[in-house]
Amino acid sequence: MVIGNLTTVIKVIAITVYRISRTICEIYKIGGRKYVFLGLPPLGCVPYIKAQIPGNTGACMEELTTLVKLHNKALSKVLLKLESQLKGFKYSLADFYSFCTERINSPSKYGFTEGKISCCGSGPYRGIPSCGERSNEYELCEKVSDFLFFDSVHPTEKAYQQFAELIWSGTPNITGPYNLKALFEK
Repeated sequence: MVIGNLTTVIKVIAITVYRISRTICEIYKIGGRKYVFLGLPPLGCVPYIKAQIPGNTGACMEELTTLVKLHNKALSKVLLKLESQLKGFKYSLADFYSFCTERINSPSKYGFTEGKISCCGSGPYRGIPSCGERSNEYELCEKVSDFLFFDSVHPTEKAYQQFAELIWSGTPNITGPYNLKALFEK
């Protein structure tokens, strides 16, 4: 599976981040000063994407992973720039990419038994979105809290709870330059 022309995709990332920055400026003009952003997760590693790769033996789709990293880096840079340009502008950028990657690669460290296969779905990695469909052609795990992913793309409630705690009081390597608690106290 190939994403497409890299130059075109990079332009799309630049346009997207530019539009985000323009929107921030518009909100800033009417009084917005504190903002919260989530970086993109490792989309190339979610069960849905891995299930699309014929004969996949567990590898992530590297092209998509690279694009996500480019987007997250561009967003981080534009937020730093805006912080220096807009008086009183404060933000929190949560690193959803690292959060998910750590749990995909070391699920037991975070209380999961499975980080690469979803709890509910069909096909490879249970990545075909069939969970809850009227046909009974899907598998459902016994204990949802053992899994990082509930369905082909969405994390479980347990994963979201961990992420919420990190966004609220995490360190700058995951949520910075402010976590939400510090952002709301300022």
